[in-house]
Amino acid sequence: MKQPIIILGFGRSGTTWISDIVSKALGGLVLFEPLHPSVTDSSERLSYRPVTEDAACELKPYFDEVLTKRQRKMWLMRNHVPVPLKDIDPVFLDTLWDECAVIGFKEIRCNLMLPWLVENYGRKIVFVIRDPRAVTASILRRKNFWEFGWPGTFNAFLAATLDNSDVARLLPKEGINRARLAANDIERIGAMWAITHAIILPQLKQLGISFFLYEDFYEQPFRTARRMFEQLGYGEVPLHPAHLLTPSMTTAKTVHGLYDFDRKIEKHDLSFFWSDTLGASDLAQLQSVLSAFDLPVELDEKWGVIL
Repeated sequence: MKQPIIILGFGRSGTTWISDIVSKALGGLVLFEPLHPSVTDSSERLSYRPVTEDAACELKPYFDEVLTKRQRKMWLMRNHVPVPLKDIDPVFLDTLWDECAVIGFKEIRCNLMLPWLVENYGRKIVFVIRDPRAVTASILRRKNFWEFGWPGTFNAFLAATLDNSDVARLLPKEGINRARLAANDIERIGAMWAITHAIILPQLKQLGISFFLYEDFYEQPFRTARRMFEQLGYGEVPLHPAHLLTPSMTTAKTVHGLYDFDRKIEKHDLSFFWSDTLGASDLAQLQSVLSAFDLPVELDEKWGVIL
């Protein structure tokens, strides 16, 4: 197959929406989260960590299997069907597998695998970043988000990062201590977001790979999508409104309110994403965690190339 497109980002950052745009505009399947426990029994052991030599021996054959359609778990099709997976006729799914080309996958559990993914699968990578306040509020509102339970996922994440000396050495000690002392869900989610981005941002900059802001897709969907496709090498792809504004999954909307044309949005004032969930003390706690990792709430060019 051609070099796959890989869409990465922290959970609730818009990766599903962006994969939907890519899939429809290019006419192929962007498979849904191959490291989810619904697909592989090795998920908890492999998720959220960089690739060790031992893990590489397992991951490369596995991702190859996914990308060549030898792995056909139903979950991989989650973003391409309009009703819950349990209601889908297996014959219909087989038709999708047989008739549609796989052009890549999206995943929220292999953000720290970036150097290995570039080495093995090339540079057609889209990394999406969303304001941590919006991410935190979205996760708090979605109680069933965590695939390993909660705080099980947080504990698994710390085991994959802070308990890994190769990862921990990349992080400030103040941040490590703050993450281990996280006292509530806001601080735990903030710590996971901060650890992920404190590691990935320097890697993106070093590799010369641009990241994209969720907020730019929201405010200027066509313009930002065109920039993304240019980075992927598809600068001439025509865009249709359905590519950006009509989600494939009617069961889990990916359009994030773009149809609300009565809403008056000022540039960089998207506080409605979190204002109904996070109060002043919550925001202060989140900022405290990010500051321990020397990360701001709002990213700018200092952190890498923003297209």
